[in-house]
Amino acid sequence: MTTTATSPAPGAEILLDLVDRMIGAADLDSYARTACAGIRELIPALSVSYNELNPPAGRAFALIDPDPGPGWFRRYQPPFEAYMMDNPLVRHALSTGDTRVLGWGDDGLGTVHGTTLDREFYQPNGIRSQLAVVLPAPPGVLVAFGVNRGEEGFDPADRRIFALLRPHLVHAYRAVQLRADSAMLGSTLGAHGWAVVLVDDDGRVTTSSPGAVPCAARYGLDVADGTLLPDGPLAAVRAVLAGYDPATPATRSAPLPVTGPAGTLEAVVVPSAVGPHVVLLRPRPDGPQRLAAVGLTPRQCQVAVELAAGATGEQIARQLGIAPATVRKHLEAVFARLGVRHRAAAVARLRSLLDGTPSR
Repeated sequence: MTTTATSPAPGAEILLDLVDRMIGAADLDSYARTACAGIRELIPALSVSYNELNPPAGRAFALIDPDPGPGWFRRYQPPFEAYMMDNPLVRHALSTGDTRVLGWGDDGLGTVHGTTLDREFYQPNGIRSQLAVVLPAPPGVLVAFGVNRGEEGFDPADRRIFALLRPHLVHAYRAVQLRADSAMLGSTLGAHGWAVVLVDDDGRVTTSSPGAVPCAARYGLDVADGTLLPDGPLAAVRAVLAGYDPATPATRSAPLPVTGPAGTLEAVVVPSAVGPHVVLLRPRPDGPQRLAAVGLTPRQCQVAVELAAGATGEQIARQLGIAPATVRKHLEAVFARLGVRHRAAAVARLRSLLDGTPSR
């Protein structure tokens, strides 16, 4: 018996393409716009909206396909913000956390018909039926997609499509949100000397911020993408991850000393219930203070830290953006302050100062 390959149904092709485009979105705005347009292609509707609602603060944000334009938002956003709790789907989701695909009238939820929100928002826009699906969000905040139609409502096929799409919407939302948060985190923390590493449950690096790899490498540690954190220097990091209970709220760990072949870093672990976990690395903050205490200037401290990490004079010059001749002058001053004559003695003395250990 022979079989012939069949291509996916047109709807399946649209769904698979939509999933790929959502996961690959550069930011949450692109994700929301891509998702709304794709949902509307799979479930024809008057409109599809991505909504972020904060009822206690009386604020609402929405992206809508098709885009109704700024004039529409000026006209209709105020009444929606004022009366959003008239929508039974909003009330139900906030009070129960229910993530099923639900519509007006389902499970005895009632409808919005006859409310102030209906008169001032839904009726003027011809919306008489709605399906919604909720995404993960902090308590008190609602993030959801809504599909809007007129009197014709939704049939079981529409509901099955939306239910099939729901886990993909959630997964893509988390992935894009994580990328956006990580980029912001890396940028902010990098300005304060932190390097950011994301690791999975097994302790394998999934993503490193631009400064993480060279920062760790100067201490003899490898945190490149795909690397399994070693048991030795980073055993404390792996112990935090192994002891984390995903059912409990995540809290950052106390600073952990991470001693590599060329010195000691400080690590802070921020576990995540959905992963990946965040590991923050930076040179121990008290080390440079001890260098300053022996009389080194701020620039000499920078040179000394690079020297302790094993950098050559040329590497120090490139790292700090100064001339090799200037590095040599700084090194002479560092040697004099430390009371040593040779590079090996200087490195040993500097590492003991940076690590807070007695000199030998």
